[in-house]
Amino acid sequence: MTRRLSPDIESELSQRELQLLVHASRGLTDQAIAIELGISLATIATYWGRIRIKLGPLNRTELVAKYLDYKAKDEIETLQNEVEVLRNQLENSGREDTGLLIALNKMPRSIIILAPDTTVVYVNEATCKWMGYSPDEMVGNSILDFYPEGRHEILMPWMEELFANPDHPTLGANRTAYTRHRDGSIVTIYGDAVVYDTPAGKRMMWITTLSQPTLPPPA
Repeated sequence: MTRRLSPDIESELSQRELQLLVHASRGLTDQAIAIELGISLATIATYWGRIRIKLGPLNRTELVAKYLDYKAKDEIETLQNEVEVLRNQLENSGREDTGLLIALNKMPRSIIILAPDTTVVYVNEATCKWMGYSPDEMVGNSILDFYPEGRHEILMPWMEELFANPDHPTLGANRTAYTRHRDGSIVTIYGDAVVYDTPAGKRMMWITTLSQPTLPPPA
């Protein structure tokens, strides 16, 4: 049985193990982490093994997601409450009305509205600020254009399942993702999503917040 993260996860993990999780949460590969920390890939594998002993038999992606969920527990609860409010507003309006989009534009959270084919339909100011692009550069293009190489196979199945089963209780919740900033850096985000109907077809609203875990001091 997988263990739940305890409130004092930092005390359970060594500094080096925490460094590994933080770098992984920022989108670094094991090879890049090994170079960053000045250790071998074999040592990286050993640390992952130790982390699994302490946190449960999860794969790399699941371990990173659990760590980010732990770090962002309060943020995630706030996000879920905000998504529920937006869900009600969307159900009542039944469309992407101008007033609602103006309100979304001023929200401090990143708001991205996607079509089923991954086309970006709308982004708010926070999204543009975090990612370094203007609305004109994002709207009309695929969200995959703003994802790092190798991450597409994670996003696509999730989106397809969410559009197919919008009422599924576990879809969208606490979803960790990695987007690419204009400068090439990886931006780690997490959030929740809701699918709703419009005259133009189904849309997915993705409300997210930034995740920037702090690196522990060198071991």
